[in-house]
Amino acid sequence: MKDFFTCTGMVLRSRPAGENDRLITLLAGTEGKLNVFVRGARKPSSRFAASSETFAFGEFKLSHGTSAYYLNDADISNYFEEFRTDIELAAYASYFDEIADYYCVEGDDSTAMLGLLYASLLALHNPNFSYRLVRCIFVLRAIVLNGEFPGLPQGRNFNEAVIAAIDRIENADLRHLYTFKLTEPAEEELFKLTTEYEKRFMDRRFKSLEVLAAL
Repeated sequence: MKDFFTCTGMVLRSRPAGENDRLITLLAGTEGKLNVFVRGARKPSSRFAASSETFAFGEFKLSHGTSAYYLNDADISNYFEEFRTDIELAAYASYFDEIADYYCVEGDDSTAMLGLLYASLLALHNPNFSYRLVRCIFVLRAIVLNGEFPGLPQGRNFNEAVIAAIDRIENADLRHLYTFKLTEPAEEELFKLTTEYEKRFMDRRFKSLEVLAAL
């Protein structure tokens, strides 16, 4: 193996590979979405057991073999462990992961999506935001990042707060994205628009969305 490099990233998916290994899908900032083998990660004594779990965020040292990436070291700054004990929270977080997985590919700079994903998972913990509002912000901003966001539909009247929210979601710096709340009627209006755009721009059946619909 050769070509070691370090990247900031988050584990989007983790599944068994062989008897003791794991294959993770890593959203790796400038490197895009990578599939990475983690040797021995399924062994109880493995130092990579926790860092190869879904939602692990931090610095990953990777190497490129002849046909795959391999994990050589990891410095995890946030494991988001609470997502493993709260079904609803886990469903929302998994939905965000699935959307990032859907939009990102290897070799394309995914720094903006990684930042959005991390900020959104943090926002799920903030009692000032409802899970539904975080979902609206994440989904619509992800559509913006993918260059598909059409703005508000023409010929329809919207709450002024919703109009302001859409402007912020579309244009605000990431640091100012999660800095507003909405009244219940305005949030409901934004949620209806979000679900409309989910169906319009994402032609995939997301498993976590089915879980959310059942909760």
